Amino acid sequence: MGKAKTYLAFIVLLILAVNVVNAVPQAAKFSNQIVKPSLNPQLFAPYIHVNLIKIAPAAPGNSKPISVDVNITSRVTQQDICGLNASNFKIDGPAFITNVFPISAVAVNQPMTCDYWLSIAPTSPWVTGTHALKLDYIQGGQQLANTTLVFRI
Repeated sequence: MGKAKTYLAFIVLLILAVNVVNAVPQAAKFSNQIVKPSLNPQLFAPYIHVNLIKIAPAAPGNSKPISVDVNITSRVTQQDICGLNASNFKIDGPAFITNVFPISAVAVNQPMTCDYWLSIAPTSPWVTGTHALKLDYIQGGQQLANTTLVFRI
């Protein structure tokens, strides 16, 4: 009986030793792998806030521009993106951007905001009705965000 217990203990130790030896290469193999998470670019894309659409002096039959107050916010830092110009904005639709005016406002104990006044003129005279124009934010030649401007003339 003593020999059987010794033999059984030897077999258990042998099985444990084999498992340990087999486990070492697998652990080493996994420790060298770098797992990169799949990132959705939309999670990090900036977004466009439309603060105000000023219709006047645009009216049916004329081609005077509307004015749109927007700011672009980084989803990563939650800060407004400053230093933009006309090359950072594009209109999709029967209109075009005539001017971009940056507006910076700093108040005591308030974060800095960088708003932009966009003057948008139609390609032909305005008609009475509801208009929808797509505004794109572009950086490095790539469209990063867009929104739809909806207004009534």
